[in-house]
Amino acid sequence: MKYLEFPPENPGAISELAQSVEKFIVLATAVELNLFDSFKKPKSAEEVANELKLDGRITKKVCNALVASGFLREINGKYALTKVSRIFLISDSPFYQGNLIKLYKKTREERWSKLGEALKKGPLGFQRGHSVFDESFILAMAEGAVRWDLPRTVEIVRELPEFKKARKLLDLGGGHGLYALAFKEINPELDIYVFDLPPVIEVTKKFVGDRVELIAGDFTKDDIGSGYDIIFASDVFYRPRRELTQILRKVHESLNDDGMLITKHWHIDDLREDSTAVFFDLMFAILDEVDRVCSTPEFCDILESCGFEVVDIVDVGGPYSPSKIIVTAKRG
Repeated sequence: MKYLEFPPENPGAISELAQSVEKFIVLATAVELNLFDSFKKPKSAEEVANELKLDGRITKKVCNALVASGFLREINGKYALTKVSRIFLISDSPFYQGNLIKLYKKTREERWSKLGEALKKGPLGFQRGHSVFDESFILAMAEGAVRWDLPRTVEIVRELPEFKKARKLLDLGGGHGLYALAFKEINPELDIYVFDLPPVIEVTKKFVGDRVELIAGDFTKDDIGSGYDIIFASDVFYRPRRELTQILRKVHESLNDDGMLITKHWHIDDLREDSTAVFFDLMFAILDEVDRVCSTPEFCDILESCGFEVVDIVDVGGPYSPSKIIVTAKRG
């Protein structure tokens, strides 16, 4: 009988996937409750449950699950932080990822839970009047940048001859402004501007102070200034093609002759290697009827149609951030 035989393929991938969901729920819940801050010094689950007014029995089981996931270690009945938790999950760490984890949880609840409905009905549409660009979102983007994209991008940009001699740079849709601060640090002679939506700029001020110039506006509608030697754009061009073309033409006009546009975005070129971008693209599709994530060749074609010459393409991504930097020069 067939049910007495072993299946011809190991079902482990399915089990691992299910368990990864469970591990994430435990992690996100622990972050939301500031559980990791309570373990800066080794403590028992009972001590932490009393401090945070949690159920003692379930707290202990959550701690055990965090041990099994590699985020805590247990020694003689007390729990302590592992290295990865101390670096990424303590709220006063420079590499804290808590707001990013909360954003992951939010998008899974608000978007991914509607995938089945979207498959049956088509894109569900964005909620009007609801802005995702609040302070928690900007903090999450900052945390995502510092873990890899920011230092890796700076390594690439600082070696460009055009960057070394540039005098005016715009960080378009710069959000938290950390890229702008990094560019200013490695080229103090640069006049640097961050352009973003008015509510976002209020958050940007908390990061950059008066070290760079801030411009509030909507770059899909408003003037973005002129006379820039370099315009840098990170993860802001996930747009319908017509809108993206209009923005890029505006960028082209805002650059000096032989000015440079540097973009850093996720692109889908290989369904296995770029799997994170594939899911990112699908997430947009749940709500939007227009594709927003391009392949690298598609994106380069759009750039060239708007008067840019592609100078270099650099893969700076990792498994969790499959980014490519595209360096272009203004032509025409």
